[in-house]
Amino acid sequence: MVGARRVRPRFWANSDWVLAAAMLAIALLGLLQVYSATLHSEHEGAFARQGAWLMAGIVTFAAMSAADYRSLLRLSPALWAIVTLLLVSVLLFAEPVNGSRRWLRLGSGLHFQVSEFAKLVLLLVVARFGKAFTTGTLHVRAFFPVVPLFLAVFVLVVLQPDLSTSLSMLPLLAVALFLSKIPKRYFAVTGLAVLLLAPLAWSTLKPYQKDRIVGFLSPTDQPLGIGYQILQSRIAVGAGGLWGQGFAQGSQTQLRFLPTAHTDFVLASLAEERGFAGVTVVLSLYLLLLVRITETARTARNPEGMLLAMGVAALLLFHVLVNGGMVANKLPVTGLPLPLMSYGGSSLLTTMAMLGVVNSVRIRRFVN
Repeated sequence: MVGARRVRPRFWANSDWVLAAAMLAIALLGLLQVYSATLHSEHEGAFARQGAWLMAGIVTFAAMSAADYRSLLRLSPALWAIVTLLLVSVLLFAEPVNGSRRWLRLGSGLHFQVSEFAKLVLLLVVARFGKAFTTGTLHVRAFFPVVPLFLAVFVLVVLQPDLSTSLSMLPLLAVALFLSKIPKRYFAVTGLAVLLLAPLAWSTLKPYQKDRIVGFLSPTDQPLGIGYQILQSRIAVGAGGLWGQGFAQGSQTQLRFLPTAHTDFVLASLAEERGFAGVTVVLSLYLLLLVRITETARTARNPEGMLLAMGVAALLLFHVLVNGGMVANKLPVTGLPLPLMSYGGSSLLTTMAMLGVVNSVRIRRFVN
């Protein structure tokens, strides 16, 4: 009992309530937009399911905040083994949806996307073993075992196939390497090698992935085909103007011209109904979230805590930039959700769990 009384004041006093408030505000705005985007449609039940996932996410955020992140780091090898087995199970037993195997059925119509949970596990793995990148003189042995562990999960997700989710894992490793003792000239060499190998990468893409890139470059060539999503997103964003058409009043959203308005294109739906002002509010909340996370990284007690926080910041920034670029027709359509806003329980739960880990780092910044 005495120990419990000692922990509680530290938890309440040292938690980042600004981060928690920004996280909850984005999630609630997303919940409202999911309601609007699915109103009187076949997906109308998505609002209730997303609300239930949000409640579970709040509990998860609190639990991860209360847990010592150093204990989670010690468990990371076991968690990696579990998530690897689950990813293998997805490839072997999951029912294919649109040619991909990504979800495990939990019963009662619920499905869980293991690759989302894999991001949290990779975050812990990179932070535990990647600390060697940031301390002392970097040797080749510092890359083991983190790189093989990372690549094993990465390849399993690519095989589903789910290229967008696998690419979203790269910032976790990239941020550890960027903060490492590796001479920065090697990054320039790597970048040049990627550019030279890009033509070879094109030949490995599946037809639908090539279509997305072609549609991005010239959406008006096939306005009812591969360019349809992009063009409808453009129309929705432009129709919103400064203040928007009003809640549940967007013509593109309510008349179902905008595809996946509650998932991939939730930001376009928001822009149509809330206008430039609404999008500015949401992006400002994301900026606040990133500022608080990087502040936690700056004040972390050890390299592991710093890598955890910076990994979450890099992952969130990647998702926001790619999803926003997709909506604005600056990047190809990828299927990456907008964190905390897009409909999807797996993504919401995982994102709030990672933010809970960041809060755990902040709470324990004064603890030896």
